[in-house]
Amino acid sequence: MSLTFHEVKKSFDGVPVLQGFSAEVPLQGLTFVVGRSGSGKSVLCRAAVGLLRLDAGEIALDGGRVDTLPERALQRTREQVPYLVQSPALLDWLTLAQNVALPGGTAAEVEKNLARVGLSALGDKRPAEVGPGVRKRAAIARALMLRPRFLLLDEPTTGLDREAAAQVNATLAELRAQGLGALVVSHDFAAAQTFADTVLEVHRGKKGYHGPAKAFRGLTPLGVE
Repeated sequence: MSLTFHEVKKSFDGVPVLQGFSAEVPLQGLTFVVGRSGSGKSVLCRAAVGLLRLDAGEIALDGGRVDTLPERALQRTREQVPYLVQSPALLDWLTLAQNVALPGGTAAEVEKNLARVGLSALGDKRPAEVGPGVRKRAAIARALMLRPRFLLLDEPTTGLDREAAAQVNATLAELRAQGLGALVVSHDFAAAQTFADTVLEVHRGKKGYHGPAKAFRGLTPLGVE
């Protein structure tokens, strides 16, 4: 099972961002997508769920193309592979548990998914009463209500202090242990080296390093002096 990018090209206002990008991402384990700002990391995620249309190339999920799907069919893809943006996008007037319940499901499922992200004791809190790291984990719990096959996360630790970022990454590692994989866009090379199974490097719109995280630990990322 994999998410495959083949010769993907995307430009904005005539400026190329992805320039023939190709890679196969397994749906098992944690894959960290790393690279400098503007390298095209987030564009890959958004294109994978049809939020951006390609200029050229193909994107396939388990061999079935998703880049050409009509909007109605893409809704199913977005349930199977939820895309979590940097902002947790919680509703301030609802508790964390009520936010998690928004996709639908039973109270037992809400409780279970709060537990999966380590928030069992905080379900009755509102977003303003907890820290940003807790809000990020609540957003992950909300995505779990969809019973996804895989997660896409765009810079989930941006704006967090070191402790909160470590908790978010540890949560993703725990979900991996439970059998749920994820593709994590990150600017944090150290976190990729610590938590990832696989590292996929994007450099100037093309694939750089792509392989085991343990082998990436001894390398200097492209574009970094």
